[in-house]
Amino acid sequence: MPELSIPELSIPELSPPELWLVFASFFTSSLTAVFGVGGGLMLISLMPGAIPATAIIPVHGMVQLSSNASRALFGRQFIRWDYLSRFLPGAIVGSVLASQFVLSINMDYIPLILGLFILTIVWAPIPPLQKLPARFFSFGIIHSLMSTLGGAAGPLLAAFLSRESFKRDTLVATFAAFMSTSHLLKVSAFTALGFDFMKWLPLMLLMSISVVLGSWFGTRIRPHIPEINFKVIFRWIVTLLACRMVALTLFEIF
Repeated sequence: MPELSIPELSIPELSPPELWLVFASFFTSSLTAVFGVGGGLMLISLMPGAIPATAIIPVHGMVQLSSNASRALFGRQFIRWDYLSRFLPGAIVGSVLASQFVLSINMDYIPLILGLFILTIVWAPIPPLQKLPARFFSFGIIHSLMSTLGGAAGPLLAAFLSRESFKRDTLVATFAAFMSTSHLLKVSAFTALGFDFMKWLPLMLLMSISVVLGSWFGTRIRPHIPEINFKVIFRWIVTLLACRMVALTLFEIF
């Protein structure tokens, strides 16, 4: 009998830095599933040097889409869909605007502006956001612009939602739904601009699997964190991330 010929499967090899990103994705996604924020910014801070600078924002966007979509799915019963429906139109407008100049803008100062904006939202004695007109539509524009141009605007959204009277599960799930929308629009914008996502498919696939597992793990352990501690930790994580963004930008300038 003739021997059966089994074709060899070609599995692309990842570099050590890329493998590190796959493992790190699990922990950063778990962090966000527990505390609601921080994982996306932490992950993007690990990507320089592992992949080319031009690929960081789109690849990060695709991976974070998987992370946030899975977290939103796991907590779908807690999502405030009425708020999301107000945020979406503004996010679309912001994505369209950002795509017009994302390839030419100098993004060196985006982290500085974003960090200062976050600190203002979290700590400044501003009026209750419930009284601001069209606050979710307007914020959708701002957040989508920052997300597309700066890569990780999760802390900005976290600071915004922290002003709402949300319980922990509602806050985490609604945050995930908002970020899923933002990352989907970002990925769509970079696709329209001609970015070759297929070139990065193996890495994105493994990182996406890792972040989904992280979302599941973090969602399982989140109920064991007391509510009062969660709110304190949530706000301080946002603040520390914002201070880090400001400090790194100022360090590069001076």
